[in-house]
Amino acid sequence: MKKVLSFEQITALPQLSKWLIIAFVVGILSGFGSAALLASLEWVTNWRESHLWIIALLPLGGFLSGWIYHRFGKRVEAGNNLLLEEIHNPKDIIPLRMAPLVLLGTDLTHLFGGSAGREGTALQIAASLADQLTKIFHFKHADRRILLMAGLSGGFASVFGTPLAGTVFGLEVLAIGRIHYDALFPCLVAAVVGDRVTLMLGLHHTAYRHAPVVPTVTVMGLISAIVAGAIFGIVAMIFAKLTHVCSHIFKEKISYPPLRPAIGGVMVALAIWAVGTTKYIGLGIPTIVDAFNTQLPPWDFAAKVAFTALTLGAGFKGGEVTPLFYIGATLGNALSLILALPAPLLAGMGFVAVFGGAANTPIASTLMGIELFGLKSGVFIGIACVASYLFSGHAGIYNAQRIGSSKYHFMPVKEGLSLATQTLEAPQTVEKKTQKEIHLFNDLHFRGFVHRGEEIETPDLTVLRFYFHSGSRVPKNTFWQKLTAPLLTYYLAASAKDFGIEQVIVHRVSVGFLKGDPLHYDNNEFPHHKLPQCLELVDKEDKLRRFLDEHVDELKEVRVVLFRCEELSS
Repeated sequence: MKKVLSFEQITALPQLSKWLIIAFVVGILSGFGSAALLASLEWVTNWRESHLWIIALLPLGGFLSGWIYHRFGKRVEAGNNLLLEEIHNPKDIIPLRMAPLVLLGTDLTHLFGGSAGREGTALQIAASLADQLTKIFHFKHADRRILLMAGLSGGFASVFGTPLAGTVFGLEVLAIGRIHYDALFPCLVAAVVGDRVTLMLGLHHTAYRHAPVVPTVTVMGLISAIVAGAIFGIVAMIFAKLTHVCSHIFKEKISYPPLRPAIGGVMVALAIWAVGTTKYIGLGIPTIVDAFNTQLPPWDFAAKVAFTALTLGAGFKGGEVTPLFYIGATLGNALSLILALPAPLLAGMGFVAVFGGAANTPIASTLMGIELFGLKSGVFIGIACVASYLFSGHAGIYNAQRIGSSKYHFMPVKEGLSLATQTLEAPQTVEKKTQKEIHLFNDLHFRGFVHRGEEIETPDLTVLRFYFHSGSRVPKNTFWQKLTAPLLTYYLAASAKDFGIEQVIVHRVSVGFLKGDPLHYDNNEFPHHKLPQCLELVDKEDKLRRFLDEHVDELKEVRVVLFRCEELSS
């Protein structure tokens, strides 16, 4: 066993060293990008508040932002959803122009008086800068996926000053209910380095008040935390769905893209004039701070939901997370009037729980709450974040987020779909599962399959098998790449999992040979490197063929065999 562990560590060391350097660079890029964003947002916010007449020009600012993206940014207009899609199905390197375009677009939104955040901008800047390393290192799909995840973590951590939450966010945001830890180390390094770079450049994050008194966990306190979390989750769901509905309406009714934010700008500007205050536009940091110190009007959260959904739905650029902080903190402040928990604690719980419910990231939001508001509040924050996650349903602010597994074990949904697809196909996503007792001898076909009947059906499946040497590694070009190349077995299995293949099996071979080889036996602690290896994939034929097309470069020395299966009937 000691020999095996030693061998694994030695094998892993070059890869860990490589990713330490790459993630360090990603962290530096993320830190510089977030520093530029934070500095520019501070300047445009202060200028707007000193020259409120500029809000009247919000329609002009919207048209300008929309025209710039229509003219120069069609490939990057999807924003965060593009990042998630590229992680799930890597295709093209994210254009470098995404960084300056989203920075300019966000600054225009805040300068003229739109209601938006900053996290989406930070993520896009960090990921687009990080993805340029793909051109240098010629990353394949699996490595590029980790690179982009590290960019997400670096951007999130550096813009909010929460390295632990940033680390987990990059892992957790991809799919509901499923986390892959293969990118944990790069995400951690990028998050820590990104946060430190931003601080070293002289940018500082807002310090929020910790709850002066955190009550002990009692039955009433536990019930209050769960009720608050459920309300946070429902509001998060309303925000996400309302934003998507606004976006759909603008796209359906207005065919020329630059006109969407222009008309939306007219509506937002009129709404600002009608309410007579600017507290619901921009980032709203002063109101968030006030939520921890004084009692606010109980409708503040609803006003921020409306302003932000209209701004982002119309096509203005910016993030959703800081408005979610605003919504959660002010909602928590309002709930302190009816729940048995102090206002500062509920404001902190809402701050992170509404975000966790809308982004479907309960672990990252819990860690963020602990980093921002202290460990003493951690239990209440965790309860609120989990409850919010459960009550927000299968909805979220990122349409490209996948469903890794259902939030509820008693309510199955079709896995692997994006939230946008799941929303459109909701009636078809729930598979009817009929409980039926199967008799071991009477109900089995002679080949081992259950007889088809009224209640049990076997779908048409295809089996794809790869045959290669157990010591084969992913083909690389340079000496360094060949030295650190992963084993082909693990690479293909992990790639198939990421691709959403239904079933992947690695068959253990005791004896055998490939074409042209002598007979090899598995009779040593470390098998012969030319011992045959069989990797089996099971799914629909068209999906398996798409997987083959994406990995044709890695399969040049691999024998590929495809079996079309027939349904067995009684």
